Amino acid sequence: MKVALLGYSGSGKTEIVAALSGRKYESFDPKKPVVISVKIHDRRLLAIAEKVKPEKTTEPEIAFIDIKGPPEGMGFDEKIIEHALFSDTIALVIPATSQGRNPVNELDSLCLELLYRDTDRIKGILEKRHQEISHGKRKKSQEEDFLEKCFSHLEKETFLLSMEMRHQEKVFLTSLGLITSKKFLVLANGNTMLTELQSRATHYNFGFCQIDAARTDKESIEMFWKQFLIAAGLIRFYTIVGKETRAWLLPEGSTVLDAAAAIHTDIAKGFVRADVVRYEDFISLGSFAACREKGLLRSEAKTGIVKDGDIVHIHSTR
Repeated sequence: MKVALLGYSGSGKTEIVAALSGRKYESFDPKKPVVISVKIHDRRLLAIAEKVKPEKTTEPEIAFIDIKGPPEGMGFDEKIIEHALFSDTIALVIPATSQGRNPVNELDSLCLELLYRDTDRIKGILEKRHQEISHGKRKKSQEEDFLEKCFSHLEKETFLLSMEMRHQEKVFLTSLGLITSKKFLVLANGNTMLTELQSRATHYNFGFCQIDAARTDKESIEMFWKQFLIAAGLIRFYTIVGKETRAWLLPEGSTVLDAAAAIHTDIAKGFVRADVVRYEDFISLGSFAACREKGLLRSEAKTGIVKDGDIVHIHSTR
């Protein structure tokens, strides 16, 4: 899971990553971001490990892409946008401190800059395609109609992510470098105007989470991760295989086949079924066998939905 940290200079991106990872990183190339993998401390994983006594426990990780931002008003270089496009989710880092910066205005400034950038980009794409069609170099297709629809959406100053579209259409927009089709969340750094900032994030259809990078402890970091996973639309599931107990991340609403693919593509190809138990039931009874005896183990086909906290055992021919 890759999360791009996008924000103006001084927003606290590097400080946030340092607080979460416990290590300080420095970027010496302003156009080359630093990528830092941060493990998510997971109490449920530790509780499962207490029951099964594995030789190895593996926590889930988030790879943060710390992209150096420009001063507000300077505009984002296209190289910065390019780095952000190679992420799964983009976190807009907003300084919510009392140092004279208005976090709501800063969020609006960031969003308008991205909206105007995509509007100009899609306008140029459409103009080029229409010219090629008029000269017989391209046949008109449904893609042009879809792009016209996207252009109208952007003109209303609304991110493309809020449009209803198929997965293939999202992939198509990303391939054209349209950043507002990506998943976004707002990451507030500080404690000022949080209610107003969260309301504004909801207006843009973004998730919201908060941390004060200057004042963190174990409890505040755990609270951040809970907020972050919800804001990013992620759940955690667990596996107990051989000598390893492991936590995994999946988008909310994923199937057990998606879970199998997250573990290994070959396991997904040979998928037969999945045995699933709730975390609470496993901790209470101590094993899959005990959960089966109590009727608390469910057998799922490919389309079964994985829920946050599920412990999953995949049966596969591979």
